[in-house]
Formats: sequence, structure tokens, C-alpha cells
Amino acid sequence: MTDLPPGVLPYDPMAKEVIDDPFAEYRRRQSGCPIGHSETLGMPFWALFGYDDVRSAMLDPKAFSSRYGPTPVFQKSIGFFADGKEHTHFRAIFRKRLSPEGIAALQPRVAELARRLLDDMIAKGPVVDLHDDFALPLPVHVISWLLGIQGDDFVTLKHWSDELMENAFGKSNERFLKVYAGICAFFDQHLDARYDMLTAAGIEEALPEHVGSVLPDDWISDAVCADYLGRKLNRDEQRMALMGLLVGGNETTTSLITNLMWRLLEEPSRWEQVRSDPDRFIPVAIEESLRFDSPAQAMFRTTLCPVEVAGVEIGPKQKLMLNFAAANRDPAAFDDPDSFRLDRDARDLSRRHLAFGGGPHGCPGAPLSRMEVAVVMQLFVKHLPAATLAGPSERSVGYNMWGRSSLPINLGC
Repeated sequence: MTDLPPGVLPYDPMAKEVIDDPFAEYRRRQSGCPIGHSETLGMPFWALFGYDDVRSAMLDPKAFSSRYGPTPVFQKSIGFFADGKEHTHFRAIFRKRLSPEGIAALQPRVAELARRLLDDMIAKGPVVDLHDDFALPLPVHVISWLLGIQGDDFVTLKHWSDELMENAFGKSNERFLKVYAGICAFFDQHLDARYDMLTAAGIEEALPEHVGSVLPDDWISDAVCADYLGRKLNRDEQRMALMGLLVGGNETTTSLITNLMWRLLEEPSRWEQVRSDPDRFIPVAIEESLRFDSPAQAMFRTTLCPVEVAGVEIGPKQKLMLNFAAANRDPAAFDDPDSFRLDRDARDLSRRHLAFGGGPHGCPGAPLSRMEVAVVMQLFVKHLPAATLAGPSERSVGYNMWGRSSLPINLGC
């Protein structure tokens, strides 16, 4: 065990009491020393729990870098996990589909899919599992569209995505590498097919203008044709980009849907309030859910130089867990933080909560997730006004994801 500075206590995110109720543990940390140290996930790391400390680290990439990956394991600096212009230019390749115009163009298709899933769920009812029957398939379908993957492969993609998230944060590096290899092979097939299309068209060099003309208009084609710092993406960069978009594009939205409905239905007066004025209360409910039940509990950074955090000196090349969920329940940042309230200001919440991270590495898919859940909530308010909980929920596996892997509800129709 590493000798720790005075006042710094060991932290085990896999301890049963933390898994059962992470927020009670976060509050204990914040009331004492808001920094801990862990050696329980195979790699030693520090953990930050205070809002100001977490936010400051996110906004200072020169000291707290993403270049060694967002997990406790040191990873290769590539793509979304680079810093500076490498990261900015890489991110720009895939950001256009997540622009306000891109999301507005996608919204009718999302609404159509959501209504179809809702109709299927109503036909199956009256008691359904909101996770399995709705919250899981919707965002995976949407991210599959954007990637350019057709058919029923979304089921496999969801399984792989969940396994990556479960094992990437220290549970099983061996299992992570096995799943990673499977996803690489899957995306390689799709990438190779795009190069075959170019060859069949007599094109030797892929150019951005080939997207939507010679090639389908999607992220896989972007990964083939985009210019990146005067060159094309190599295969590792293509794989990492597509994997990052897959994982980031579904799990958060699935958890946001289940967490939000869980909190609204567990206190029926909340659901009644949202139904009474959906245009006013749906935006608040979404942002309050992101704050109160942050789907991603934390992400990691690596120190590039000696830093001082919460009065503790930390050397270079140290992993730090930035605990978004703890920061979003910090009483120094939010009034009455352990209460789910619909009288908060949605815009203020969206500016200040850290559920999507922040700084240069803030989640690029945040607007897409918000749009999807807003569409869903309008449908639920209209078609499921009498919905109630139909049994206890189950938490998502893995210490780092906070969502409902099962949420039985009675549709009331």
C-alpha cells in the first residue's frame, strides 16, 4: 500500500457499500478530504470528489491530460484521447453530424423510431421493462444510423459497447482486449468495404467529396475520406474513432431515459408535474436527471507535471479519477444537492453540471442525447400518462456506469 499524505484515505470504487450507494460515499468524502487514493483496479490512481477540483482539472488539459486515455489503464495517445490540435482536428472530422443542423435533420427520424418502439411496447404491455423494450434499442439504432451500419448488427454492437464500458475501467483487462479485438474486426469489415467501393469506382485516393456520392453519407465514410493534419486517418485511428462514437452514443442516453423515468415515477407528484406542463418541465427534468444521476460516474486524466489538488501534492504521470457524479452532488456547488427538484433552472443546470464532462474533451454527443430524450419524454407524457413503477429496478453493471439495467413499469394503458 502506498504511503498516503495525511488525511487522504484509501478509496475502493468496487467495494460493496460504494456499489450499493455511491452517493453516500461521495458525501462522506466531500465532508472530509475530497481526494482519495485507490490501488484496487490494477493501476494506482487518485480520485477527486469536489466540484471545483473536478471542473478545474477538466479545464486544464496542459496539466491534466487525456492523452493516456479515460480509464485507469495507460493507453495510447490517439484521436479523441489526444490533446491540443491533434484532438481538435480529429474531433472536427466527426462533429458535423452533431451540429445543430445535423441534429435537427435527424430529429424526425428519431421521433419515428421512438413512436414505433412505443407502439411495440404498448402492444406487449401492460407491464414491460423500459430498459429492454425501449431505452436500450432507441439510442443504439440512432448511433448505428450515424455510423452507417445496417440490419440487426445493433444487438451485437450494444453487447460489445456494454462489455467495453464494464471492463475498460479495471474489471478485466483480458476481457477488454478480447472484446476490443472483436470490435476491431467488425469495423475493419465495414472500412474495407468502403475502400472496395472506391476501387470499384476507379478512385485511388479517398477525398471528402466522395462521402455521400461514391460512398454512403455516414461516419464510417468520414473515417475513410477525411483529411487529418495533412493526411488520412490510419487504421488504428479509424477504429478508435468508431469505437468511441459507438460507446459514447448509446450508454449515456439509455441510462438517462431509465434514470429519469425512475425518478419521476418513484414520486408520482413529479410525473404529474411534468405532465401538467411538459414544455416547461421536460427540459428541467432532463438536466436535473443528468445532475442527480450522472450516467457516467467518472472519467480519468493523467498529470503531465507536478500539481496540487485539495492541498495534496501529486507528481507527474499519475492517473486521476474525475468523479462527475460526486461533483454534481457537491453542496458547495448545488443547493440541496441530494434532492431531485423540478424547480431548478434548466439553463443554469446545463451550464454547470458535469454529467457530460467539460472543457476541450466534453462529450460531443451531448446535444444528440438531449434531443433523443426530449423526443422520448414528449411521447411518454402524451401516451403513457398513467404509467407507474411495477417493481424494483436493477443497477447497471460496473462501478462507473449509473443507470437502470432493468426498470419494470406498468404502462397504464
